[in-house]
Formats: sequence, C-alpha cells, structure tokens
Amino acid sequence: MRTRFNRVGLLATAGMMMLPLAAGSPAAAQSSDTNAAAMTGPIRPMTGYIRAFHSVDPQTGYIRAFEGALDPHTGYIRAFDGDITPYTGYIRAFAGGVDPHTGYIRAFGGDLDPYTGYIRAFWGTLTPEGGDLSPQTGYIRAFSDQFFPHSTATLQAWAGAGTSGDYAAVASLLQQMQQDAAGIWGDRVTAKTGQSFAGGFADAFWTKWGLDPADPQSLATLEPVERQLMLLDWHDNLLLFSGLDSADHWMNAVNWRPALTQVQGGGRNTTIGLVDFFAAADSDVASKVVYDGGYEDVANPHGTAVGSLMVASHDGHGVMGIAPDARIAAYNPFDHTMTASWTDVRTGVEAVVRAGASVVNLSLGVSGQVLPGEWRGVFRHSSIDSHKDKVTYVIAAGNDGVAQPTNIEMNGALDSTFLVVGSVGPGGVISPFSNTPGTACLTDGGICKNTAVWARGRGTFEKADYLKESGLLMNRFLVAPGELILVSDGHGGVTRMSGTSFAAPLVSGAIALLHDRWPWLKNAPRATAKIILESAQDLGAPGVDPVYGHGLLDIEASQAPLDFSTLKYYLVNGFQTQEVAAVTLRRNGVQASWTARDAYFTAFEKVDSAERDFLIPLTNRLFNASLAGRSFQEFVYHRMIGWIGGGASNRHIAALTDSMPGTTAPLADGWTLTMRGRQQQVPGSQGIDRLQLRTSMELTAPDSAFSVGFGHGDGALLLGGTAGLQMTGDFNPQTGGANPLLGFASGGAHVASTVRLMRGVDLQVGVTRQDRAIEQDLAGAFFDPADTVLLERMGDYRAMATQAKLTWRPAQAIALSASATRLQEDGAFLGVRSVNPGDFGRGATSTGVTLAADAALAAGFSLFASGTVANSTSGRDAALQLSNTRSTAFQLGIAKQALLGGSDRLRLSLAQPLTTEDGTFQYRQREVIDRQTGEIGLVARDARIGAPEQRRLVAEALYGAEVADGRGAASLFTSAELGAVQVDRASWTVGGNLRLGF
Repeated sequence: MRTRFNRVGLLATAGMMMLPLAAGSPAAAQSSDTNAAAMTGPIRPMTGYIRAFHSVDPQTGYIRAFEGALDPHTGYIRAFDGDITPYTGYIRAFAGGVDPHTGYIRAFGGDLDPYTGYIRAFWGTLTPEGGDLSPQTGYIRAFSDQFFPHSTATLQAWAGAGTSGDYAAVASLLQQMQQDAAGIWGDRVTAKTGQSFAGGFADAFWTKWGLDPADPQSLATLEPVERQLMLLDWHDNLLLFSGLDSADHWMNAVNWRPALTQVQGGGRNTTIGLVDFFAAADSDVASKVVYDGGYEDVANPHGTAVGSLMVASHDGHGVMGIAPDARIAAYNPFDHTMTASWTDVRTGVEAVVRAGASVVNLSLGVSGQVLPGEWRGVFRHSSIDSHKDKVTYVIAAGNDGVAQPTNIEMNGALDSTFLVVGSVGPGGVISPFSNTPGTACLTDGGICKNTAVWARGRGTFEKADYLKESGLLMNRFLVAPGELILVSDGHGGVTRMSGTSFAAPLVSGAIALLHDRWPWLKNAPRATAKIILESAQDLGAPGVDPVYGHGLLDIEASQAPLDFSTLKYYLVNGFQTQEVAAVTLRRNGVQASWTARDAYFTAFEKVDSAERDFLIPLTNRLFNASLAGRSFQEFVYHRMIGWIGGGASNRHIAALTDSMPGTTAPLADGWTLTMRGRQQQVPGSQGIDRLQLRTSMELTAPDSAFSVGFGHGDGALLLGGTAGLQMTGDFNPQTGGANPLLGFASGGAHVASTVRLMRGVDLQVGVTRQDRAIEQDLAGAFFDPADTVLLERMGDYRAMATQAKLTWRPAQAIALSASATRLQEDGAFLGVRSVNPGDFGRGATSTGVTLAADAALAAGFSLFASGTVANSTSGRDAALQLSNTRSTAFQLGIAKQALLGGSDRLRLSLAQPLTTEDGTFQYRQREVIDRQTGEIGLVARDARIGAPEQRRLVAEALYGAEVADGRGAASLFTSAELGAVQVDRASWTVGGNLRLGF
C-alpha cells in the first residue's frame, strides 16, 4: 500500500503558457497535469496554476481575462521576445516568403523588433466588456502576412463575435485559411499521408481543438488566448510537411545549433535517465529507449515532450533534440492519479541509474518548494548513494513563482551532484511562474556551510569545491528557456508547452554532449556540473544571485574551455609537438607560419578532478576535418582568437617572420574575417622618412571552400608566401629568391581569391600592384647633378602582377605549389628605368613559373624551397628592344623551432636573387650607312645576353626568441654575399632587434 501524504507533480504550467496536448479538446487535455486548471476555475496561489493574468476577482477566484489592463511583463505570449537577427545563423528557417516548390519554409518575414516582433496576446487595452479592440490587437506579429493573410482579420472578427454571438464571419475566415494552406501544402500532405489536405491534416487538427469551421457556434468555445495558440499550433504542425527540422527560439538563447552537435558528437554511448510519464507513442523518441519501467497505461505526453528536447532526431521532421544520438532509460513513477510517491521516485531513479544513465532528468516536484527535502531520502538510499560518483541529476525548479521558502536539510546527501533548473523567457528574464533559489541553504545537520565565495568577475573561491562546501542552493541553480517550447506531442505532431519541466531537459541534453566528447566525465559528475554552471551566461546581479543562480545555460560555452588562460597548449606542427605557454599565445597571437602549415593545438583543461582536451585548428582548412574520429573545433578557435584579441596586440618575433600579424573574428553562418596590419618606414622627400601602413583583410567561407582577400602592401607575401617563406625580403628581387616577379609589384593594392577544387587542392588567383614614389628610389643614392635633374622629372614606378597558384597538400606536413605570374611594368624593364623615357617605352611584360615546397620534419625541423624561371620582353615602342630574356631565381632553407627554448626559432637560407641568364638585346646607333656617299643613319644591332660568370648567392641566418616572460621579442640576423659581390652592396651584414611591451 502506497502512502499519499506528499505527492509529486509534473512541473509544467497551464493557462496561457500551456498549449493543448495531443488529443481531445484543450479543456480535456489539461487534466493530464496537476498544474492544469480549467480556464474558469479557482486560482490556488501556492500552486501556480494560472499566473499569467493580472486581474482576478478576489471574491470568486475566477479568471477575468478581459477586466482591466494586463501586466505587460506577464500577459504576453513571449515566445519570440526581442530581436532575431538574420545574421546569427541560429534561427535561419524564417525569413521571406514560403516557396512551396523548394521546401523552404520562411514563415517570419524580415527582422523581428521589440515593438512588432512579440507574439502579443493582448496588445492595447481591452474593454471590460470585451468589445472593441485596439486596431493593433490580436496580431500574431511573428508571422508574415504572406503566410497568414487573414490572421489579423480572423482574431479581430473572433473578438467581435464574442459580443454579437455571430461567428459566421470567423468561420468563413478559418475556411479561407484552410483553403490557402491547402494551395501551398496540399501536395506535400498528400505525398506524405496519401490523403487530401483535409483528410491528412486539417480534419484532425480541428478535432484536436474541438472546432468545426463548418459549425460557427463551435468557435465560441475558445478563449482569446487559446485562439492565438491555435493559430500558432496550425503553423507549427504545417511545418512538419516542409522536409525541414523545426527551429525554435530556445536554440539561440542557449547558444546551440545542430552543427555544434555534429562537431561535438550527438550523445553517442550516453544514456539519459528520464523519470517521468513516458508514453512511447512518438516513434522517434521510442526508438531511442533502452529501458522502460514503471506504471503502464498512464496516458500523458509530458515525458515524450521532455524526451524529444533531449534526443529527437535531426531528420527533417519536427523537433530537434540536443543529443540525438543519446539513449533514454525511462521510468514512469506516476499512476492513474497523475501523481507519484517518493518511494516510486526513488525506485525510478534507482532503475535508470542501474540501466546505465550518467545524467538523470527529473522534471517533477512538490508544489510550493524548489527543492523538497525528501530528495535527501532518495539520494541517501544505499542503492542510489553507491552511484553518486557516476551520475549527475538535473531537477526542475517548479512553477509556483516563489523563492525557496526555507532551508533544506540535506544531511549526508550533499555528496550527490544535482543541479536545479529554473525557466526564463526569450528575453532572458525569469519566467513569472518559475521558482527561484532565494537565499535558502542546503544544511548539513542544521549547519549552513557557506564558506565558498563565487562571484564571477569579482570574487574568488575560498575553497575549491564550492558545490560541496557551500550550502547555498543558488550555487547549484541555473536557468534555461521554458516558455512556449516546441516539443513532440506524442502523436506524430508538435505542440508548445511551458514550465521548468522543459528548461531542465535542455541542461540534460547539454550534459549528454559533454559525456559524448569526453566520456570520462560520466565518472566525474562534479566536474560535469562545474562546467555547466561556470559556462553559464551571467544574468541578474553580477555573479551568482538568488534569482538566476549561475545564469543562463550556454551550450557552446560548455563545450569550450572555461578559461583560455589556464589551458596547456601543445602546437602540433607537422611531425613536431611543441608546448606554447598561454601568456605567450595571448601576447604574440597565432603565427602565420602555423596557419600555412595546417598546424593545430591540442589543449588541456583541468576541471575539478577531471581533464578535458580540445582540438583547435589554426587554419580554415582543418575546420571540417577530424583526427582519430574527433572533429576539430572551429568554434573553439574563434573563441580563442577573441581571447587573444582581448589581451595584448598580436605580435610576431621579427626574426621568425615580418609578415603582417593577423586577428581572426567569426562572422555569421561560420564565415570568418582575418585582418592584418603593420607599419613600415620608407624613405620620403627631403630626406625625411615616413611611415606606410600595410593592411590586409580576408573573408573565408565556413567550409573553407572559398576565400577572398584584399588590402594594401605586402601583396607578394600574401599571394606567394609559404610556410617557410614568410619574410618580405624573400620576395625582394635584390635580396631574395622567391618569385621576384611578385616582388616587383608588391607594396600597393592587392586582391586574391582562393577556391578549393578538391580535398587537399586549392586554386588561388590574385593581383598585386606597386606604385613607388621616385623619392623612395632616389633616397640615399648619389648621382651626377645633371642626371639628378632628369631623374626628378620621372614619375613613380608602377607595376602590376597577376598570379594563378595551384597548391597540393599530399600530407598534412607537406605542401607543393606551382604558380604562373605575369608582370607588367610601366616605363621599366625588370625594375630598371632610364633617364630617357623612350628607352623602355611603355614598359615590359614578364611571365614566369614558380615551383615551391614546404615540409615539416620531426624534432621541429622544416625545409622550404622555391624556384622561378621568367621570360621578359620590352614593348614594341621601346628604343631598347629586349626579347626572350630568361631570368632565374631560387631560395632554399631549413628552420628549427625550439632550438634553445620553447619559443625560439633559427632560420638558415640560401638565395640566388633574380639573375638574367640569356636573351637578345637590340639597340640602334648612328653609323655611316652608305660608305660611298657618307650618309649617316640609325643602324639596328643585336647583342646576346649571356649568363654571368659568377652568380650572386646570398646566405642569411635569422634567430628570434621571446624575452621578459613573453612581453617582448629579441632577434639577431646576419647575411653574406657568397658569390659575385657588387660594389654597391655590403659583403657582410649583421644586426639585431629588441622589442618590449609594457
């Protein structure tokens, strides 16, 4: 015989926050929940039955929905409160019109703003008699008129019919709504059900709501709130025929999207315990059930609705669960009275834990209490206490709108890890019906242990284990969306329900994702709880507070590191693994050489007694890749870049690279924007140097299949740079051997676009140009005074290079590229100009082919090489005709990371700058052309250009390291001319650089 002293009820609100359930009329369906009451029934102030209406007759307790103004904070149907921007990528199914042929369902037209975007059940003041309504009343503002062209007229006519008693006009409008919907959805309904639109959808829908558009008087049964819910239900269930999963407002609020589940894993090998009503009528949810116990033949869809939020498949139909690959161990403790005893609850918890559940969802409780003290008897029972180190419990807070009134004696049960979840609306404000923790304490033998302090951003932990050592209930409390949540109705359709019952499973689903990515967290419930709590978005008063606890569930944040500054980072660069200190990473940023080599971080985070690992890609080529079955975490990369950007500027050690430091920021829909910039000192007029800004921006698609970049300065480096060739001097035709044709045209505007042709193969097409002032060429040089006058009259040097480059990565540590470059110079030939403007005419054209390779070896070594062959021809209008002039350049080298320490690097290279090998040089000179008459004229003469007897070879050594604990960088460099030494160049140079940040 079971005792009935303290019955446990489901935590779901009714009234305007509760949609009708699957079958029968709304009034009949409400009997399935202890928190359901008839619309005209008495209010029980401690049970939270109907808390949405502001004005209540104090004598009768009846709800007078049309008497007085409605409280604007509780009277709205707040399913879509606030702006929903089209750029966030979360709620993306709604924008524009409905295209019935492509299956796009775009039900929400344009942006939703705070004035028109609410689903406002009562906009404007309602008269006491329920007569004329404000012209704006009754709009379901979230739906465009393209989808519901009669919604406004229907609701206004319905309100007017309440006074006249004539519902014929309303019936006609509903019939027209059905006819319009049949025109859009009829074929899809027929294809799916084999019936007409009426037989396959509409007839069952009207029966569900107890309506018959052909019988106008049947329309008098619905209250104003139910009318709006009915239209919303019409929309939700029509979308089941779209072939798309349904997006809902909670997804944006908790920072979840299906792609996150795909990257992190969908809860594989994880079992969620569900102690709840469980009518396994929903075939999708039922297919995930591995255990089903408890009372049978108790029809209530509450458990199926809760389960759908956790495990519903992403199959193009209906609700999407947070962890669709998880399994459910279910137990129904509720009998035909729709209540349960604590003995039944304890039996249910024991059963699902024994079935393998690592997280147990408990959307049940006792009216008037946030955490009933009877939970102590459940957790302390030997059969459950023995599993306390393997299970995390998620308990709904309840729907009475009260703070926990008293302390809770939990003697001996504080070792169990449980979280309590309240509800917020879409605007992030606590729901009127949601219970809150207040300042209640979980006492241990009557003693409130409140020694741990946790105030995010303000305080610190006095003791590490605040879950155990601090008795404050708010330390185990957080909130999640719980108003008008779209759930499975248990009969193949969907409905909307409200209550903390539907906030709790969002937390349970988030935990299942944690247990998939890091399975060992199943045996670390305290670490699991800390991750969920400490990643929450802070709401209300700063830090943990008596209303919101730790704040709003943030699923993406829970899957990312809690604090990037505490991670241990290991750079995997080809075959080398190198530890990088967090302070170094934040101060120096991500180096360009890492991204060029497809490097990535493996990072580790200590949480309580457990440790999590992260795979952080450093190039967009890894964003959709995986390693040993685990996906690289693009969203963690973006968060890391945000953390880096919040500290010191991104700097690069001068001896390692002088490429432009980059900062990458995430954009909408997975796009990223990388920005680079630096200043360079260049010679100016009158001997005064000036600073020139080098900038670049690159926009990359979410799948890295396409990118486009543009900017000013360093175009050669950004178009032709490789992992080993990251110095601007590498492309200087006078000092380096990497594609000198690009070097001639580098320094001005540039643009490049990259397209992925296939896995490991990219095609880049780019243009760069150079507009160099004549003062920069004349600075520091000595000329004959007569020549100086002529030189000063010359214009700027102008050149433009176009390049197409194909890059193949046969392995992660190897990159091979081939590029074709076309250089066009104005009034110059391979950078040479004449004081006589006619010598080179309009300039020269050079075409070249460059082959380059990079390979990362073991122990931090890497090799790089580049070789270029070019052919140049001067213009036809040039006085000096050069044709078939072949030039070559090459550069090769070796680099070693972590030579003396963790952050230093040595680079050795040998280069042959641009060298003319052969060609034909045609010139004209005045000669006697007729030896008989002595006539003088111009005679064309040809001359061959031969290879130099001794080539220029430039050897260079660079070394760079961090100093002052990463606050600065020091570098040394030296170069030597090993081949032909020109008189205007030093045969040997040495120098250094020191930078410190304060």
